[in-house]
Amino acid sequence: MLEQKNIELLKIRLQKSKKCYLSAIQDIRNGDYDSANNRAYYSMYHAIRSLLALEGLDFKKHSQTIGYFNKNYIYAKLIGAQFTKMITEASNSRNSSDYDDYYVATLEEAEKNTDNANIFIEAVKQYIANRFKTENIQENSNDAHVKNKFGYNYGNGCDDEEDVEI
Repeated sequence: MLEQKNIELLKIRLQKSKKCYLSAIQDIRNGDYDSANNRAYYSMYHAIRSLLALEGLDFKKHSQTIGYFNKNYIYAKLIGAQFTKMITEASNSRNSSDYDDYYVATLEEAEKNTDNANIFIEAVKQYIANRFKTENIQENSNDAHVKNKFGYNYGNGCDDEEDVEI
C-alpha cells in the first residue's frame, strides 16, 4: 500500500511533466526548437520520476533515473520498449541543443520529441491508473465499485480510461 506522501509526490511530478510538455509546444510555436527539445526531454524525465515516486525513490543523476526505468519498467515489460528509444532520442536532442554551440535544432526534430513526450506521459499515466485499479480491485474484491487512491471509480466491467488528471 502506498503512503499518501508518495501519491502526492507522484502528482507533483506528473504536473511538472505536463508543464514541461506544454512549454515545449509553446516553444515550437515561438520557433525556439532548442528549448522545445529541452522541455520535451524534461517532460519524459519527470514522467519517469513520477513512477519512481510509487516506490519512494529518486536519483540525483539522470542516467540512474533512466537506467532504473529501463530495468524495472521496460525490461520487466511493464511499459513498452519503444519508450526507451523515445527518452534516448530526446536526451540526445536536448544535449545537442543545450551544449553544442553549432547545433541547429529543426522543427521536425522538436515536433517529434514533443509528440513523443505526449505519448510518453499518456503511457505513464495509463500504467499508474492500471496499477491502482488492479491493486484496489484485489484489496476490495467484494465491492461493486472501487475508488482508487486518486479518487477515480472503477466498476465491474468498466472500460473507462480515466486516469490521473494533470
